[in-house]
Amino acid sequence: MAAAVRTYTDDVTDDSSRLHGAPPRLVVLSAALVWVIGVYVVQQFIIGGRLVTVPLLILGPLAASMVLEWRDTAIAAAVTVAAVSLLSYDTGDVGTVQGALRIIGTVAGATVTVLNARVRVRREQKVRTLAEIAAVAQAAILHPVPARVGDLVLASRYWSASADALVGGDLYDVVSVGDTVRIIVGDVRGKGLPAVHIAAVVLSAFRHAAPVPGRSLEQLAIALEAAVLPSLAAEDFVTVVLCDISPDGRLDVVACGHPAPLLLQPDSLAVEVDVHPCAPLGVGVVPRVRSIQLPPSWRLLLHTDGLLEARNAAGDFLDVPAVLGSSGGDSGDPDEVLDKLLAAVRAHAGGDLQDDLAVLLVAPLATGVVVTPAARTGR
Repeated sequence: MAAAVRTYTDDVTDDSSRLHGAPPRLVVLSAALVWVIGVYVVQQFIIGGRLVTVPLLILGPLAASMVLEWRDTAIAAAVTVAAVSLLSYDTGDVGTVQGALRIIGTVAGATVTVLNARVRVRREQKVRTLAEIAAVAQAAILHPVPARVGDLVLASRYWSASADALVGGDLYDVVSVGDTVRIIVGDVRGKGLPAVHIAAVVLSAFRHAAPVPGRSLEQLAIALEAAVLPSLAAEDFVTVVLCDISPDGRLDVVACGHPAPLLLQPDSLAVEVDVHPCAPLGVGVVPRVRSIQLPPSWRLLLHTDGLLEARNAAGDFLDVPAVLGSSGGDSGDPDEVLDKLLAAVRAHAGGDLQDDLAVLLVAPLATGVVVTPAARTGR
């Protein structure tokens, strides 16, 4: 989990640096000073000191306060006050009520810009702190899947739809039940902390109930619904897909209102696994298992609907089977396959997802894939 926390907090730091470090400090401060000095020169030497336009001069420190810290903003503010004072002196009204009011007003405006910068920086620091706390909470709730379970290798990614939010209602986990690998991928209706709470309840129930020997997927789905029902509001529900993968290559699937897994085979398009559809958890689940025999060199992609709902600016959906068909061959590392998939999603959607996205790729170890460290997350 520590590795996942580092990944999440690194994402927060990188995003904060991109947001608050560009444009560079010296560029903004220099631009503000050039503006103030430029307006002063125009009014002093071109207009001839006959006019003092305070609103134009105050724009320099005002712009600086939107980007810089208060100390840098104070430099631009001090230069602005000096410029207004000099121009008032040149007009000859520095000792009049009008001149005094102009200078006092400029000092007041400059002070407000400095205070604005200070309040903004404190608020941004608080947001970064909250984002880091959310990252730790997400890592505690959504454990990284292991790189290998039994004779299977796994890779996963989680991508939040919001650039300012690292937590959401998508979930996944993997456990061993004897020689069988049991998997859950799910999606809580809604967003924010209520969805995170419900996702935590589902994952906790899965980790408690899934490893019980002899418990079928149908029984597991019923147990999960019983566990989550007390936490659901009137219109809440949770879609999940549950899978058992046996050593002999048999796949058992129960889909409760959730998109079916995608089966990837070399040199072919990805196809949906045939499932018995049933209602989501919280609506009155009546699960039915579907069993198939996995073909040689298979790969199985479980995902949330954020993958299928990724659209471009024209509203067109991403052709997921075609993308997976081009990257799902038996020679590709699972992490590389997911990296290519998310790169295609980002390129198609322009980096703007309407829903959170979680994907989990499973492959047999016999295909010769490289076992890499635990799952990473994407933004």
